[in-house]
Amino acid sequence: MVVSLGSIGLNLLLKYIFKRERPSIDPLIIETGYSYPSGHSMAALTLYGAITFLIWRHIPTSIGRACLVVVSTVMIIAMGASRVYLGVHYPSDVVGAYLVSGTWLFVTIWVYQFRKDRQTSFKMKA
Repeated sequence: MVVSLGSIGLNLLLKYIFKRERPSIDPLIIETGYSYPSGHSMAALTLYGAITFLIWRHIPTSIGRACLVVVSTVMIIAMGASRVYLGVHYPSDVVGAYLVSGTWLFVTIWVYQFRKDRQTSFKMKA
């Protein structure tokens, strides 16, 4: 929940800061609001990244884990590519979204693991 809300908040903050207009070259669909960063791309990376992190430890084989990563990666890339194809984002909007969302996901996973490890070590000492 925190991962998704943080991603949405970062997206809105960055759109407000940069205020980049959307491409105007014959889009296939009409979108309103600012272009940078791509909200759909941020949401895709956050969602599939979090799902991959949560499911990873429950898949016993390396082949299964590789399949999980490949499926997640394909879904994330497909979302970004579709936004550029539809003409509602520049490629840099998608790349920027991936970088911001990937960083946010890394930080939240790191904090989660840090707190989990601290709880485990505290229980062992008690």
